[in-house]
Amino acid sequence: MLFDSILDAIGNTPLVRMNRLLDQPGVEIYGKVEATNPGGSVKERISLSMIEAGEASGALTKEKIVLEATSGNTGIGLAMVCAAKGYRCVLVMPESASIERRKIMQAYGAEILLTPARRATDGAIEKCYAMAREFPDRYFMTDQYNNEANWRAHYVGTAPEIWRQTEGKVTHVVATLGTSGTVMGLSKWFRDNHPQVKVLAVEPGRGHKIQGLKNMKESYRPGIYDKNQPDQILPIEDDDAFNMVRRLARTEGVLVGMSSGAAMSAAVDYAKNVEGGMFVVLLPDSGERYLSTPLFTPPKKREEKESQLHLFNTLSKKKELFEPQKEGSVTLYSCGPTAYEEANLLLCRRFVFSDLVTRYLEVKGFEVSAYMNFTDIDDNTIAGAEAAGKPLADFTQGYIDGFISDIEALGARKATGYPRASEHIKDMIEIAHELLHKGYAYEKNGSIYFDISKFPRYGRLSGVDLSKIQLGKTVDLDDYEKDNPRDFTLLKRSTLSELKKGIFFETDWGNVRPSWHVECAAMAIRNLGETMDIHTSSRNLMFPHHENEIAISEALTDKPLAKYWLHSEMLLVDGKKMAAENGNVVTLADVVAKGFTAREVRLMLLSVHYRKPINFSYKRLESVRTALRRIDEFICKLHCLPPGKPHPEVASYVSAMEEQFFEAMDDDLNVSKAMAAIYIFINRTNPILLLNNLDRDQKEYILECLKKIDDVLRIFRLQGCPLAPEVNALIQRREQARLKKDWQLADDAREELAAKGITVIDTDSGPVWKKIRGLD
Repeated sequence: MLFDSILDAIGNTPLVRMNRLLDQPGVEIYGKVEATNPGGSVKERISLSMIEAGEASGALTKEKIVLEATSGNTGIGLAMVCAAKGYRCVLVMPESASIERRKIMQAYGAEILLTPARRATDGAIEKCYAMAREFPDRYFMTDQYNNEANWRAHYVGTAPEIWRQTEGKVTHVVATLGTSGTVMGLSKWFRDNHPQVKVLAVEPGRGHKIQGLKNMKESYRPGIYDKNQPDQILPIEDDDAFNMVRRLARTEGVLVGMSSGAAMSAAVDYAKNVEGGMFVVLLPDSGERYLSTPLFTPPKKREEKESQLHLFNTLSKKKELFEPQKEGSVTLYSCGPTAYEEANLLLCRRFVFSDLVTRYLEVKGFEVSAYMNFTDIDDNTIAGAEAAGKPLADFTQGYIDGFISDIEALGARKATGYPRASEHIKDMIEIAHELLHKGYAYEKNGSIYFDISKFPRYGRLSGVDLSKIQLGKTVDLDDYEKDNPRDFTLLKRSTLSELKKGIFFETDWGNVRPSWHVECAAMAIRNLGETMDIHTSSRNLMFPHHENEIAISEALTDKPLAKYWLHSEMLLVDGKKMAAENGNVVTLADVVAKGFTAREVRLMLLSVHYRKPINFSYKRLESVRTALRRIDEFICKLHCLPPGKPHPEVASYVSAMEEQFFEAMDDDLNVSKAMAAIYIFINRTNPILLLNNLDRDQKEYILECLKKIDDVLRIFRLQGCPLAPEVNALIQRREQARLKKDWQLADDAREELAAKGITVIDTDSGPVWKKIRGLD
């Protein structure tokens, strides 16, 4: 057969009998294979119809750009028709559409603008309409959802073809609802000409994943759609549609797409309940354009599923899938500071790490009950208060106030509670009583000790070999007489000095005060229950403190203290742990006094994976400052950029950043890898900003994604561009002067802006300003 143009080859697609799908006497099922159209789908029919209608009306001229919102097939059809007729074509589609479809459109010369996947085709429609409203003289929008030429293509073509090909024997025609043009055209033609033929429409459920179809209740309803036109509307589930696609390929040798599977599955189910008839099922496209989707990809095993948080559990020494005890909620306890010295950067890392865990869990949808304790009564606080000549409570309160201030400065979220050791003394004494009763503890000379020989699991967390602990070196470093030097203290007999100051508590064994280890155990159990989900701290507390805490709690309750133990690594200076005994302590106040900000410190503490040590230096802080300034400048440019032309790929850049960020965070909170995704995005997007190739929606999409990421990191400055009214007036005055070609007035305004620390860059779509570094 000879054709004058590729467009003349559209239509007259074959009917193919399905031989193995249904064993029902008197029932035949045929598929109308629309993939034999020259562009590979049923949508060439409506594409040609809409373009020809536009030409006939005079609305489409050679100067205009054909514009359409699509999930794929209509776009391919339009791209092919425009290529054959010589029109420029811009297609707006969700980035979730298959990659094959995009490549086909681009091969035909179409320009693609991607919109966020989460809005599906509705987001593409909104963007397309906005572009057509803003530039009515630039675009001819075919508007397949409201264009009568859509359904007319099937009224004059598809429906009479089916009648001729079946020699009038067809009894049922089945097609899916997308733009609804196919169903509307078929329904109208058969109702007008052969009303005995039933037209069945197939509609997916809410939240479906079948590309090209619409649930008319949750999506924008096409203007051409009339639910009363088809004889019946059949529901379809995703799994049924997808399974039918695979079945068609394997049993009939017919490789088709998602919509085809939906139509055929619904048709087979319906045909099981009829006594006889000939079914014709519209198979809109081929399966090759879905190869990048999960349609033909074997399902992953449970452990291979994406987007599941895995954490390195110190107790098991391996990464584990995080599963809380109670669905949707998490209990978390963090070892807090001892209130006798300012927070050094090692302690700050502990604050920031605990906050990172809490924030990420919340972003993942969990409700987090997070507690951090303050140790306000122990050897160090008592000695510190005595040296300062202050009452213990006054002495510790000053440091606790300082800790709260530092925590807030570092951007940490306020905990659910901050229990103090002094508030739980009664609980600690009760715990000692219970452990004595259960045989895990003993009294000697007025002190109560935990007998670790009675707790065989001791050392499981840290892996310490108790046989190698030297005699005289106790596991809690307490200078008290015990039966075994490896035992640790629960309650200490008070000294004369402590009695004199009133730092004691009366018990059956005499006047005592609690040890650090029983304090943490009591505060954790009383606030979070016998077993919490997560216990966090830094590695230096693993032994003996956490081993002792576990021994106390588990001996008491016969239950694990925590499901997951997370430990952040050390902060080093010249290779040595930051500690008073090493003379290398640096506090948050110290770095702020040198001109650095708490935000820069937070990024420094986050940017190295929490299970790796950080070698602190001011040079490292300078590097962090440079990285943060780069991020700040990008966000400022983004805010200050006037709306311009949309960029075709920026939605996919944003999605890639978000996907890579959360994939890294799901892998044991790998912030360093997550930050790399942000830097890659900035590198890809900065050239786009220079050309002003973003529109308002795309700017908001980027900022929305950065806000979601910053809910975890808390390092971005996401506020807009604050301009004093007089500065904004100067920018506007300069711009008006330039439009009037009053160069002197424009230069005068530029100089006044420079004096105020503002430089102006002229772009094709307006001025962009930024602050001159070093000026306020």
